[in-house]
Amino acid sequence: MTVLLVFVTVALIFALVLGAKRFVKRDLCALCLSVSLTWVGLLILQKVGLFGNTVLLALLMGQSVTGIFYMLKDRVPKVLRIFTLPFFLSLTAVAYVLITSDYIIWTFLLLTAVWIAGWVIFAVRDDPGAQPLATVVMNCCERTR
Repeated sequence: MTVLLVFVTVALIFALVLGAKRFVKRDLCALCLSVSLTWVGLLILQKVGLFGNTVLLALLMGQSVTGIFYMLKDRVPKVLRIFTLPFFLSLTAVAYVLITSDYIIWTFLLLTAVWIAGWVIFAVRDDPGAQPLATVVMNCCERTR
């Protein structure tokens, strides 16, 4: 029953956002907003002990993490896509901490190392020896045909 109620909530918020889009002068993704508002509400309910389905909460948060990633992917300069992995892992870590309130030091040390590696690749991206690596990293999510 909980899953059904959550799905109905997402659908209702989706319909409300679609209706509101004609009055709002900003681009709104009805799906993104409905999923995000739902998991924010569920996270609050979880923190006060009224919601216990962490799998469903994690799925919704994961959808938002992926949505944020793809939204920004097309809006940032291609050279900044070098930071794809550290950015995505950081969003995932934030979602994990929000759900569990668990800070795992090794995870954050790894994130720091991945961010540093990204900055190093970014700094040497125009060097002829590093350019192939930078290009591969920047194009990690491009389709190849």
